[in-house]
Amino acid sequence: MKRNWPFIIITGVGIFSTFLFLYIFVYGLATNTVKSAVLLEKAYPHIKPQEYMNFLQRKAEKNGLKIIQVRSEDRLFLIQLIDERKLNEIISLAPQIAPLAIVNLVIYDLGDGTGIVGNNPYVWDIVIDSPKIDEMAEEYSNRLSDILDSIYWDYKKEKEMLK
Repeated sequence: MKRNWPFIIITGVGIFSTFLFLYIFVYGLATNTVKSAVLLEKAYPHIKPQEYMNFLQRKAEKNGLKIIQVRSEDRLFLIQLIDERKLNEIISLAPQIAPLAIVNLVIYDLGDGTGIVGNNPYVWDIVIDSPKIDEMAEEYSNRLSDILDSIYWDYKKEKEMLK
């Protein structure tokens, strides 16, 4: 029996290429999904970290968030945002997930803007399998994201009003 070597080689290369492509695609997708679940990343143009921090302090006070400055430098702030109401609610539900209510943020200078990186409370959705905790983590994560975004838009609106 004669074998068709060109067909075998082309098929083998095709199968290998397909597996390689799927590995790279699936690995990249999985890595980006985990990264977005673990990190809260934001970037805002044309605002300095000190200005952003001032707006954040005002906004946090209005929204019942407590800010603890861990470290402060010229163009960098390391802070903790704590929602006392959420913390009390979480401790009464499950004390082992109390860190859900504490978010560490780094506010730093990007040159022509401000970058923010922090731990995303939504990661507790992955860690603990409970519908109630999933709901709390998602709600808190979305709330923080909205607060951080609204600070930039408030800043932009205030700049336009001053012009």
